[in-house]
Order: sequence, then C-alpha cells, then structure tokens
Amino acid sequence: MRSPDIARASLHISLPWYTYLYTIPFLYPAFAYAYYVRYDDWIRSEKWTFLGCVALGAGHAPSFLATRWSTRAQPAR
Repeated sequence: MRSPDIARASLHISLPWYTYLYTIPFLYPAFAYAYYVRYDDWIRSEKWTFLGCVALGAGHAPSFLATRWSTRAQPAR
C-alpha cells in the first residue's frame, strides 16, 4: 500500500538484549577497583570520585539511548 505522505519506511527488527551496548559492564569494574583498591594511589580525592561517577553516568546514558533512537519513516517533501 502506498501513501503520498510517506517517502520511505522500513521495518526494524529488535536485536537480542545481549547485543546492546549498555548490557556490557560499562567500566564499572575498573572504577570499582580504582575506588576500593587503589583509591590512595589513583583517585586521591572526593572531587575525582565525583567526576568519575559523572563520567560513568554520562557515558552510560548515551549507550542506552542509542538503542532507542532510530528513524521509523521519513515524510515526503
């Protein structure tokens, strides 16, 4: 069926959950090691702890959102 309002459309098949980037341990083990084992050698202050947490969150959010962003259909011009 053709519609003059839609120039292009495609069918999107969802990937299995284990292929999504956000399901991979996203640097959390490395940060936990740095915080619990090497805090005095690597981090040394609450400021760097806060920045590390912000960096993890800022990196994790786009990896989750990228799996939700897609172009479903483009309207005709």
